[in-house]
Amino acid sequence: MALTEHFVLGMMSGSSLDGLDLAVCRFQLDRAEHPLVPEWEIMAAETDPFPPMWRARLRSAPHLPGRELWRLHTDLGHWLGQRARSFLDRYPTLDVALAGSHGHTIFHAPEQNFTTQIGDGAALAFRLGLPVVTELRGADVAAGGQGAPLAPLADKYLFPRYDGFLNLGGIANLSLRRDSGDYVAGDISGCCQVLDLLAQRTGAAYDAGGALAAKGSPAPATAQKIAALPYHQLPYPKSLGNAWVRDELWPLLDDKTIPAEDLLHTFTRWLAKKIAYDLDYLGAAAGAKNGTKSKKAPLKILITGGGSHNNYLLGQLRATQDESQPSFKFIVENADTTDFKEAALIALAALFRTEGIPNALVSATGAKRATVNGALFHP
Repeated sequence: MALTEHFVLGMMSGSSLDGLDLAVCRFQLDRAEHPLVPEWEIMAAETDPFPPMWRARLRSAPHLPGRELWRLHTDLGHWLGQRARSFLDRYPTLDVALAGSHGHTIFHAPEQNFTTQIGDGAALAFRLGLPVVTELRGADVAAGGQGAPLAPLADKYLFPRYDGFLNLGGIANLSLRRDSGDYVAGDISGCCQVLDLLAQRTGAAYDAGGALAAKGSPAPATAQKIAALPYHQLPYPKSLGNAWVRDELWPLLDDKTIPAEDLLHTFTRWLAKKIAYDLDYLGAAAGAKNGTKSKKAPLKILITGGGSHNNYLLGQLRATQDESQPSFKFIVENADTTDFKEAALIALAALFRTEGIPNALVSATGAKRATVNGALFHP
């Protein structure tokens, strides 16, 4: 058996700007057998909050001139490396030999053949003192793919016991396993970054547990406008960038004449119904276990991301199911899985990059061929 063991640090900076997720993962890799990753676990994990200065700089990034954007790219790489080094120094017994960094997405336009995640890998590797893999989307985009979602890589190799996956981060995305073992996947719409912005109108940092949304009342005209956005009608696979949320979705919700609680209520309920609709449609289209409608046992859907802590959103999502014969069973696991699945994904993608294993699933991204994504920087 060609079994090897690897300790890899994964770093994820999400669109909600709540902080840098760091997770040290132990992977067993077996190139000669199935499954390819027979065993894995998260050994240590934490979220390092972004200081206000960094949140402000990252929010301003899409509007910066080229010189200043590249300066931010370099500065962020140095900061990420310093924070990652500080994190690893607290776990000296973990023999980490590699790191992967998603970077912070500034532009994502696969229809124009480009995507941009900042956080200079050379600066990061220098500060961290370890080899670092960054730029994990570009090869897939070059091959005609969306460069997203990356999550099905972790879904396939780390969570084979589930039928589908729903990540409620700054942007909500889903993936469903086909009978063939491939995945159909894509981004659904904005999620936590929208909910956070609305909650901040009330003076709260975010809608804790969905309590603000639960107090609100429907705003039907707003829901109709959201549903009519052209992106929401596009077929899968498809992906979103923060620019779409900022320029297309947010203006429909940035209405000071409607109480923030009502907008939270409206968007949360609309999002739950949209998620359920897309899951049901894709489940039937993918032929997942002979279709969701005729299946006796519901498909098991693992929910992760910050939105998994939003009890009102989860309640609305579960309310979309027929209690006598639900199509889906929505599951929230332990805190490590819920909060650090994406960091573990980045660690796995970095490991696959160094091993020459394709780390983007073409069935999820729509690329013309499988690709090995990532730029490798040595300290």
